[in-house]
Amino acid sequence: MGFAAPLALLGLISIAVPIVIHLLRTRDVPVRTLPTVSMLERALAHSRQRRRIQDHWLLLLRVLGLMALGLAVAEPFIVSSRPFDDDRLASLVIVLDDSMSMGRIDGGARLIDTAVDEAVDAIRGLPRGSEVALVLAGAPARLAVPSSADPERVVRALRALPERLGRGTDVPGAIALARRSLATAKHARRVWVVSDFAVHSGVADARFPNEGVSVALQRVGEDAEDNLAVLRTSAAPDPTRNGEISVRATLRGPPALERRVVVEREGDVLASTDVRFDERGHAEVTLHVPPDDDPAATVAIVDADDALPEDDRRGVLLRAPRAIEVLLVDGDPHPTRTRDEVGFLSRALDVAPREPAIRYRVVDAGSVTPVAIEGIDVVVLANVKQPSVPIARALQRFVEEGGGLWIASGDQVDHRVYRQRLAALLPGVLGPTVDLEGARLEPSPDALERARVQRVSAFEPAVDADVRTRAGGAPLRVDRVVGAGRVSVWTSTLDDAWNDLPYHPGFVPLVLDGIAELGHDAPPPPSVETGTPLDVGDASVRTPEGHRVDAVDGVFADTTTPGVYRVLDDDGAVRFAVVVAPPSNESELAEAPLPEINGDARSSGGVVASRRPLAPWLFLLLGLLALAEGALRLRGFGRVARSGTG
Repeated sequence: MGFAAPLALLGLISIAVPIVIHLLRTRDVPVRTLPTVSMLERALAHSRQRRRIQDHWLLLLRVLGLMALGLAVAEPFIVSSRPFDDDRLASLVIVLDDSMSMGRIDGGARLIDTAVDEAVDAIRGLPRGSEVALVLAGAPARLAVPSSADPERVVRALRALPERLGRGTDVPGAIALARRSLATAKHARRVWVVSDFAVHSGVADARFPNEGVSVALQRVGEDAEDNLAVLRTSAAPDPTRNGEISVRATLRGPPALERRVVVEREGDVLASTDVRFDERGHAEVTLHVPPDDDPAATVAIVDADDALPEDDRRGVLLRAPRAIEVLLVDGDPHPTRTRDEVGFLSRALDVAPREPAIRYRVVDAGSVTPVAIEGIDVVVLANVKQPSVPIARALQRFVEEGGGLWIASGDQVDHRVYRQRLAALLPGVLGPTVDLEGARLEPSPDALERARVQRVSAFEPAVDADVRTRAGGAPLRVDRVVGAGRVSVWTSTLDDAWNDLPYHPGFVPLVLDGIAELGHDAPPPPSVETGTPLDVGDASVRTPEGHRVDAVDGVFADTTTPGVYRVLDDDGAVRFAVVVAPPSNESELAEAPLPEINGDARSSGGVVASRRPLAPWLFLLLGLLALAEGALRLRGFGRVARSGTG
C-alpha cells in the first residue's frame, strides 16, 4: 500500500478537534441545586444518560469521518500483483513461453505450471468485455488463440498445453505475432510476456511495439543452478571393432562432477561408461554398441537429479542414414578442377553439412548410361550437349517415379535436341543464348544481392511451371512437377562462364537447397529440431510414446515431443527413423538481461505495477458516516421533542 500525496496525512491531526470539544462539553462545573428544579432531577436523569451515549457515538462518527477524509486526500493505493489490473477494458495478448527450459523445476513446481496459473488468474481478473489472445513462444512461435471476448477459450488452451516440453524458444517471433494480433484491437492494447528469459530466448532481439501499447515482461523462476544435459549425439560404424557402432555424445554439467552415461533402448542398457566434466563443465564420451536391426536408441545421464530432466537424454540413430545420392553429369570435362563444368558444384557439395547427408559422383556426358541412374535421387546435367535417346527415356522414367532432374545450360547445350527428346520433362521451351550484360537476380537473396548474370538461354515457361528466379526479367530457374518427381531448369551455367554466382557466399546454399528440393523422396535428415514437420510420404509414424499415427498429405507435423520417430510401411516395418531433439541452447539456463522498452511500453523485470486507488472508497465511507451522523442526530431530536411534550 502507498500514498500518492503522503503529506496530506498531516491532516489527520484534525481528529483531535472533536475530541477536545467533547471533553470541554463534559467537563465538571460547580453545581447549585435550586429548590424549584430539584424535583426535576429524577425525571431528567434518564434523558441525560441517553444523551451521553449519543454524544459518544457522534464523537466516534466524526473521528472516523475525519480519518476517512484525511486518508482520501492523501490518495492511498494498493499495488496489484496481476498485470495491468486497473479495471480498464483491455485487448490483452498473453505471450507464454512453452519452450523446453520452461519445464525446469523451481520451488517444487515447473515454471510452465506457475506461468499458466498466473495467466489464468490474470485472465479471470479482467473486466467483463475485455479481449484476450494467446501466443506461444516455443519455436516456431504460433498464435494459439486469436483475440476473443471469451476468456475461457484462452484458459482451456493454457490448460491443454502438453505435459512434455521440447521446443526451442522464439520470443522475437512471438512478439511479432502479438503485434499483428493487436492490429484490430478495440480497447487498451497490452502485451504481457511470461518466460524464464534465459540467454537463448532472444528477448534482446525482439521488436517491441512502442506506440500506444503497454508491455510487461515477467520472469518466472529464480536463478538456475548448474544443469546436466546431453547436447549432441552421433553414431557411425567403427571398422576397427568388428562392425560395432561408435556412439559419440557431447555433455554439459557442473565442473569436476562425475556421472554414468548409458546408451539404452526401451530400458535395456546397450553400453555404459563413467564421465567426469572438465573445468568448463564439458565432456565428450564415446561408447560402442553392437549393430542391430532397430537403429533407435537413447543416450542418457544416469541419476542426473537436476532441475531440467528433459535434456538429460537425447535420441541417436545407431546406423548411418541414407544420403541423398547425386549424379553429376559433366558436359565439359577439364583436367583442372577450377575449369571443369562441375568444379564449383562439386566443391559446394563437399562443404555441405552432415544433415542432410549428400553423396555425389561425377561422370562424363559421353560415358553416362541408364544403369548409372539406378539408385540415384538427383541427376544434374551440367552443360550437357544433348542426352542420347536411351538416356532421355531413362530420365523420363526416373523423374516419373520420383527422381529429381536439374538441367543447367551452357555453350554446349543444343536446345533443339532438348526440345525434341525431353519435351515431356522440360517446364517450358528452351531457346538460344541471350546476353544480359550483368543482370541482378530477382528476387535476390541477401548473400547473392551483388551477383550478376551475363548470359542465359532463352526460356518460355509452360503454364504449369513455377518461375523461381529471374535475371533482368529473363527466367533463370524454372521448376515443374512431373509424375512423382521434379525437374528444375537453370538457364545459366553452374560455373563462372555466364555468371559470377560461384564467387558469392550464397552459391553454396543455392546449390544445397536445389539438391534438397529435388531429392524430396530421400529420407529426412537423421536429426531435426522439435516442431519440424517430417516429409514421410504415404506412411505412418510411431512416436516416442509408442503411438502409431498416419501422416496427413504426406507430412507428419506433430513433432513436439523429443525422441526417436520411426517411419513405418504398410506392414509395420521401419523404413527409417528420425531423431527429434530440442536445440542444445535450451539447456543454457542463465538469465538474460531484460531490455529497456521505449515509448509507451514499460518493462519492470516483473509485472507492470498497477495501482488500484482507494480514495473513491474512502469518500464513499465518508458519505455513509455523514448520513449515519445525520440519522443519529434526528433520532436524538425526536426523543427530546417527545420528552418535552410529555
